[in-house]
Amino acid sequence: MNKREFINSLVLEIESGKIKTLGIYGHGASGKSTFAQDLYQALDSAKVNLLETDPYITSNRHLVVPKETPNQKVTACLPVAHELVSLERDILALKAGMDILTIAEPWKPSEVLSGAKPILIVEGMSVGFLPKEIFDKTVCFYTDEESELKRRLARDTTVRNRDTSFVLASHQMRREQYLRYYRETESEADILVDQSEDKFKVKTNII
Repeated sequence: MNKREFINSLVLEIESGKIKTLGIYGHGASGKSTFAQDLYQALDSAKVNLLETDPYITSNRHLVVPKETPNQKVTACLPVAHELVSLERDILALKAGMDILTIAEPWKPSEVLSGAKPILIVEGMSVGFLPKEIFDKTVCFYTDEESELKRRLARDTTVRNRDTSFVLASHQMRREQYLRYYRETESEADILVDQSEDKFKVKTNII
């Protein structure tokens, strides 16, 4: 199943009412954000919210260190880096029909998401640490180390105004923490998608 076929299958499930709340997650630069945007564009924007979870990654990560690697800073691969209580609150509010105001980022202003919209797509690393019961389906993305670095360089230097040297210096640390702390969340997803080597492979069957 290629990317377009997978998107079409999710659209059918969403439009039939089988999926009302979809969680999309994966490690940094795994391709999840691009996929979420493509799926969102394939749906009726009057009926769907896209909640991006990057703003729920705390800025106070410098106050703690990973227990097994105290020489490293905490990355988003650790649950302590995420404001999970606030995120779950906002997801449940939208599901209950209440509006929320998203958190602004340097690259994206805040906006109101309408609780009147019946469909919710939640995208970002934080989803991996949330109770899966709040979603009707979860999709997890991952990719190989080389592809991750290539995507991270393209995104972080253009969208997030980060220096190339910073991205290169932090890449190995991020990959190590993904393998140690975040990869285990992949087994909890309903569907796994491998985007290694610029390919698109759905690793589990859609029921």
